This record gives sequence, C-alpha cells and structure tokens, in this order.
Amino acid sequence: MLRMLGNFFSGNRKFIPLMSTALLALVAYGIGAYFFVGMRNPQVFFNLFRNTSYLLISGIGMTFVILTGGIDLSVSGVVALTTVASAVLLRDGWNAWVVVLLMLAMGMALGATMGSFITYMKVQPFIATLAGMWFARGMCFFISDDAVTIDNPVFQILGKTKILIPGLKELADQQGTPAPYISIPVIVAFILLGIAIYIAHYTRFGRTVYAIGGNEGRNEQSARLMGLPVNRTKMLVYTFNGFCSALAGLSFSLFVSSGHGLYAPGLELEVIASVVMGGTMLTGGSGYVFGTFFGVLVLAVTQALIQFIGSLSSWWTKIVIGILTLTFIGVQTVLANRKSGKTTQNTQELMAVRRRQQKLALGIGLLVILAGVAIFSVFKFRSGSSNQAEADTQCVVAPFREDEAANLVKNGAVIVYHRTAGPQCVDELFAIYPDGRITGSDGIKEVEKQIAPEEVEQLLTAISVDHQWFTNEIYSTYLNPCRQCFAHYIDISYNDQAKSATGVDGTTAMPPGYAFALAEIRPLLPEINPAP
Repeated sequence: MLRMLGNFFSGNRKFIPLMSTALLALVAYGIGAYFFVGMRNPQVFFNLFRNTSYLLISGIGMTFVILTGGIDLSVSGVVALTTVASAVLLRDGWNAWVVVLLMLAMGMALGATMGSFITYMKVQPFIATLAGMWFARGMCFFISDDAVTIDNPVFQILGKTKILIPGLKELADQQGTPAPYISIPVIVAFILLGIAIYIAHYTRFGRTVYAIGGNEGRNEQSARLMGLPVNRTKMLVYTFNGFCSALAGLSFSLFVSSGHGLYAPGLELEVIASVVMGGTMLTGGSGYVFGTFFGVLVLAVTQALIQFIGSLSSWWTKIVIGILTLTFIGVQTVLANRKSGKTTQNTQELMAVRRRQQKLALGIGLLVILAGVAIFSVFKFRSGSSNQAEADTQCVVAPFREDEAANLVKNGAVIVYHRTAGPQCVDELFAIYPDGRITGSDGIKEVEKQIAPEEVEQLLTAISVDHQWFTNEIYSTYLNPCRQCFAHYIDISYNDQAKSATGVDGTTAMPPGYAFALAEIRPLLPEINPAP
C-alpha cells in the first residue's frame, strides 16, 4: 500500500502542492469538528463558502495573472472602489442591474489599463498594479469619505436569499434544526470557477497562458517565437482579473450591505496567498485554478478555528496564513529545483542546486523561528504596545461601554448598539425598546426617536432568525480599530435569549450575520451629530 502511494506521488509530483492543500483543509476542519461541537453543524461548514465567496472570485482572476508570471496588487483597491461606487449610485436611485454592469465594466477597464502599461510599455506588474491600487483607493474617498449603506431591494434580495442544500432539508427537519443553505454569491463563485477551469485547461487561450509563464519569465519570448498571441493574451488576462475584482467587490457589497473606502484592507495579500497555497507557482507556468479553491478553503477554515477558540485575535489568521504561504513557496521551490536538477548533466550545476536548496531550507527555518519570537514578543509586551498604539491613533478610541449597555438592557432595552472611533472619533450609545422608543447619547448630547412597535418586532425577528444572532455564527471579532474604522458593539435580548458581539468595519473576519444585523439596525437610529 505504501509503495503504491509512493509510486503515485512520485509519478504525479506536480499535484503534490494541490493535494497537500486539500488534505490540510480537510484535516484542519476535522480537528476543529473534534474539539468544537459547533463546527459539526453543517451550516458552519457551508458558511466557509459564504464568508469567502468574494475571496474565491478574486482568486480565480489572480490565478490567471500569476500563471503568466505577473502579479496584481490592485485587487483590494478595486474591491473597495466597487463597494463605494455601487453604494453611492444605488443611493442616488440608479437601477441595480445597470449598476452591476457599470461596476463590471469599470473593473475590466481598470484591468485593461494596467494590462496595457504592463504589456506595451513594459512597466513591471508590481509597479503598474500598485499604482492601480492607490488610484482605486483614492477614488473611493473622492466619491465618499464615509460609509454608505446599501438598502436597495435588489441587492438586499441577492444578499439575503437562502439557497437550501438539496437532501439536507429533510434531515434538518427531522432533527428540528434550521436547514443548511448557501447564498447567491457562492453560486456565482462556483459557476465562475467551473468556467475558469474549462478556459484554463481546454481552450487555446488557457494553453497560451501556461506557455507565457514559467521559467522565471523566459518562456514569454519562446511563446512569441511559436507564433502565440502573447500581447493579446496578457491584456485579456489582466482585463479578466479586473472583471473578477469588480465581481468580488459586488459580492463583498452584498456581504456587508454597505460601501466604504477602507473595506478589504490587505485583501490582495490574502488572494495571492490563496493562489500560492493552491499550488500555483509565483514564477508562473505551473498550477491549477481548482487549487485556488482549496487555498481559499484553508484560509476560511483557519479563520473559523481562530473564531471558535475565542481567546485569540483574528490577526492570528494573518500570522498562520503567512507561515503557510512561506512554507508552500518553499516546497514549490524545492520541487522546481529537483525537477531542474534531474535535467542537468553538469555536476557543478547539480551541486549549486543542492546548495540553494540547503540555503532555502535554512532560511525557512530561520524565518519560522523569527516568527515564533515575534509572536512571543507580541504577547509579552502586549500591554505596553497597545498603549503606544492608542497614542499613535488620530484620536483616543473610547472603550466599549458594556456596563452601561447592561444597565440599559435591565431597564427594558432589547437592542443596545455602541459605535466608537471612525473619522469623526465618535462615541455613541443607542438603545431600542419594545415600544418603539429609540434613545441615543454621545455623553454630551441626547436624542430620541419613536418608531412603531411592529418595526421593532420585525427587526428582532430578522436578526434572530434570518441572521441567526443567537447561534455560534456570531462571534466576537473585535480588533484594535484602525485610524478611520468604526468599532461596533451590539447587545440583543429577545425571547429570554441574550448575546453580545463586537466587530470592526472592513475586517474580513466579521461574520455575514453580524454585518447584516448591523445593516438592519443602523437605518433606524437617530443622528446625534449630523454631518455638516
């Protein structure tokens, strides 16, 4: 048996990174299911795809870019720009489907522009796409400085529609549990994945993409000599990636029901990490689109495990993914060096390859040790560094007023919402009562608003049932706020159930249920200090 496995892996060495990633994702989820009962819930598993649909969409486009030997750092900027532009257009009364088409066209235009600089002006992809990222981020704040809520009915339907999993509804009914479901963005992501796999492996365009990449960029000239349309293919690749980035931005808009220029910080690094962990080599020419799916799954499982542990900051996701990415790059490099070593007849070259492998292994070991030391230092000096971080921010971020929130709940409030930090450095505490009364205070000014009791009941039903507030899907995901982000605290008491959770704008760790609950609450609140 072992010999058969050894022969299989030796004969299919190119699949080792992909199979390793798939095995890692399954093993990690199995370990989580063993230690945490909540992860055995089928819905938690399907939430892995719901929470990362935009990441998979963006990763598909990035895979094609990296296969050509390029890179695209503009992903996060295009995603944020798409959320802001679509939110503002919808707020101004534009048709939702027209907005969708405009956003996709905008993404393709940005991708084609960066592709033209890279292809025809010979600008390095790193430089061209970095400029594209900063341009997109700048345009976000040119359009709107503040977060813009999306309350368009079409977008609400697209974001909140539940697609039940065939065969599991009957089982859920027998067990008396909610039927597992996925969302429309997940369906879109899987359709795009299937199309991308077909294009990459069964079309002339896909074969040209593989021919251009690889051999540290030297295959491009060979592809030209073969008569392949190199320039046209590279332009189409970057245009397609722009399309995927805009589509990911639309998916993210449905995810958080709003648009903001600070959304998706560092998303381009998560996308690249997912592609690399999926087995695609950064030098290009080798990898599989399907592998990106497993790379995204590893990231999602890692995030879920950290959330279930509860005592760890979601920044641990970045740490773990960084270590895994480094490890996969090391494995890919060793495999590539071994392959080149087999075809090398010169003994000195073979020795040089082996020396490079030894140096690489030593470097990876040192980096892992340094990462461990850094993590230890973070925990050792956490208190001191946090004070320094607060001093570096533009304002003093007020801590969550949890004691006041608890008193409001005792006095009859069913929803307590606290918002702090942000561009205006706010510190606002709201309370919603069953009779429709809503109060708000920032410590100086107090406001009050009255709505119908039926609206409060509908709000509580939507949050508790549709967004599953009282389940393990709503985690405490609080991070130290950035200079411009809002930190949110929500405490809900309904039908003898009570649960509070925290989150920060723009963090991919924020569960969709939390974002949807926030989107339900915010429109009902009175303004304490209206913007000038």
